[in-house]
Amino acid sequence: KIPIVAVPLDNPQAASVIGNMPLPGANHCHDIAVHLGVHRAVGACNPFYNMVWDISDPANPVALYKFSHPLVPYWHSASFTWDGRVMVMGWEPGGGVQPHCQATSPDVEKSIFFFDTATGVLLGTWVLQRPQSDTENCTIHNYNVVPLRGRYVLVHGSYQSGVSVVDFTNLTNAFEVGFDDPPPLVPAQLGGAWSAYWYNGFIYESDITKGLNVFKLTNKATARAKKLDHLNPQTQEMVIEDEDEDDDHDDRRIRDHDVDG
Repeated sequence: KIPIVAVPLDNPQAASVIGNMPLPGANHCHDIAVHLGVHRAVGACNPFYNMVWDISDPANPVALYKFSHPLVPYWHSASFTWDGRVMVMGWEPGGGVQPHCQATSPDVEKSIFFFDTATGVLLGTWVLQRPQSDTENCTIHNYNVVPLRGRYVLVHGSYQSGVSVVDFTNLTNAFEVGFDDPPPLVPAQLGGAWSAYWYNGFIYESDITKGLNVFKLTNKATARAKKLDHLNPQTQEMVIEDEDEDDDHDDRRIRDHDVDG
């Protein structure tokens, strides 16, 4: 189980445990992403399974179902699209310290996975197409989704393959919009983009050896991104729907799905 802690912002010292998230079929989760607009949380859990909860009552979440991929033994990162319909899941082969993005590396080791939020069905994948050397530690690591209406765009950091922006609006034909892939570190050492997050037109990269790097992407894929007055990459607070859908969907909910096991 995972403790749920309430922290009064005006009195953080009064923080207290108010409940627990059940974990049927798993023993721990590395990351948990929350989408308040659709009342869902998804955990990148281990071994093997991810877990989805209904968080309509934040103090009493309900486990809905678990899902996975036959070639992924453990999970690391999680996020939602802003409409809440798709979960973006990643893992960390080699613990992020090994060169798992070489030309000879299996695709599954350099992939990001797109799952249906309502059912846990795999909808598509994207595979990093820029081979890295045998001295560059690399996995797709920490990321978020750009707040766009009617389009899915992911910003991710993947250690020594750098920062990447991926358009996955077509879930079966995702493609890279742009990237920054620096040369291998000399001497060879652990490094690269530990995380990369989009916020209000900029990409903020946390680089292991260089510190903070800030990028600005000028591309039509992100030209209409919504401006936010604050952001926690692991907590999406609103629903952003497609252009042709009703705009007033803050209480929209993804269809319930029975827990599997």
